[in-house]
Amino acid sequence: MPSTDLPPARFISAVPQFPGMRDYRGVFGLRIKAAGLDQTAAADLAKAAQIDFIFLADRVKPGDTDFGIGGFTGEILFFSGGAFETGGGEIIAANIHDPIKPNLAPNDLIAAIHDGGGMAIAADPAKFKSPSDYALADAMDVYDQRSVWDSQSGTGLYWRAIFSGSDSFLSALDVRPDANWAAYDNMTAGARVTMLAGLGGGDDMTVLGSKVGTLPQLLLCYTTHLLARERSEAPLIEALKLGHSYVSFDLLGYVGDFSFYAQNGATKTLMGDEVALAPGLKLKAELPASAERVVLLQNGTVVASAENTASIEFTPSAAAAYRIEAYRNGRMWILSNPVYVR
Repeated sequence: MPSTDLPPARFISAVPQFPGMRDYRGVFGLRIKAAGLDQTAAADLAKAAQIDFIFLADRVKPGDTDFGIGGFTGEILFFSGGAFETGGGEIIAANIHDPIKPNLAPNDLIAAIHDGGGMAIAADPAKFKSPSDYALADAMDVYDQRSVWDSQSGTGLYWRAIFSGSDSFLSALDVRPDANWAAYDNMTAGARVTMLAGLGGGDDMTVLGSKVGTLPQLLLCYTTHLLARERSEAPLIEALKLGHSYVSFDLLGYVGDFSFYAQNGATKTLMGDEVALAPGLKLKAELPASAERVVLLQNGTVVASAENTASIEFTPSAAAAYRIEAYRNGRMWILSNPVYVR
C-alpha cells in the first residue's frame, strides 16, 4: 500500500472562509462490477480510505437496468450511475434511477440523462470526435486514472513496478492531462462546467507475486472534494452542479480542506460561482500546507504563480474563468474549479 498521512480517523473539515460548509472527500466513476465487488465491499474499502461518498459508473450495456443503489451503504453515501460509450468518448450518467437506452448520439444521451433528473459528465473529453458532442454536459472528468494507465506501455508499467516502490509507481500516474485541460478551458471561457477527476476501476497487475494498481491503493491516491453543508444526496448534488469542488492528489500530501474564492470587501464568492468584475476584487486561494508551486490560470493561461507557499492572491483585470493548480514534486497536488469573473 502507498504511504499516506491520513488522520487517525475521518475528520470532516470546515471550508476556510465559508462558515457552515464542510469538505467531503469522494470518488467518481467507480466501476464496482468490473472489480467484482458489491456495494458493501466497496463501502468497506472506502471507509478504510476515509472517503465519504462514491459515484458509481459501470459501463452500461443494452438491457442493463442496474445502476447501483443510491443512499447509504454502511457509512458511505452512494450515488447510482452508469457510463455510456458515445461520440468516440464516454458520458457518465450520475444519479440516475431509470433505464436509459444505450447507443444514443451524445446530445440525445445527455438529454435523456437530464430528462431522468441526472447529471451528465463528459469523461476524458479529448477523446470525443467533436467538442459539440459534450457541449451540453454538466461536468468534465479532466483526469482519469484508467486512461493514464492505458496510455502507457504494459511492459513499461511492469518493469517500473519491479524497480520502484508503490509510492513512486503510483505517483507516476499523476500526469497532467494537457488535452483535457485545453478542452475544459475552452468550455469554461463561455459556460460554467464543473471539473472533477474520475477513478474507473483497479488494475490488479501481478508483479513478482504482488498486486499493483489495486482499488484499495487507488482510493488513497486522489479524491474529488464536494463542499456542502451536510453529507446527504441533495446538498452534494447541488455542490457538484455548482462546481463547489476541487481535486486533490493525496499521495503527495493529505488534503483535508482547501478554498479558492473571490473577495470584494466583506463579500466572498466560492469557486464555481460567478462574481462581477469590479474595483477592489481579489482572487484568493488557501491551501492546507505549502505547495512547491501554485499557479493561477485565466481561461487556461497562467497569469500568476508563487513558489513554496500555502496561499496566493491576485487582482483580476478582465472577465474570465480563473482556476488554481498547485504542485508538489513537479506533479499535480490540488486542482480547483474556476471562479467565473463576469
